Amino acid sequence: MPDSAPGTDGVALFEGRVIGRVRLLAEGPQDPEPWLWSGTDPDLAGLPGWANTSGEMPSRRQAMARLIERWQELRRVSAAHRPGS
Repeated sequence: MPDSAPGTDGVALFEGRVIGRVRLLAEGPQDPEPWLWSGTDPDLAGLPGWANTSGEMPSRRQAMARLIERWQELRRVSAAHRPGS
């Protein structure tokens, strides 16, 4: 995913549903202003590790990559905690 113009938010989709979002933290004192990523997948909410579903990265591309990486980690944890696994 290419970097976008400042102020351009993004969503991460999986099978047609939103699993997370990235957005530029505007008006911040930092240079460059960081991008916030956050996981929003309701199927994973409340599972072990859910407390760590957001963070900051220096670019939109890095924020989206970290969001997807974290979402995949949580899916693996979720699969390990399902009955019969």
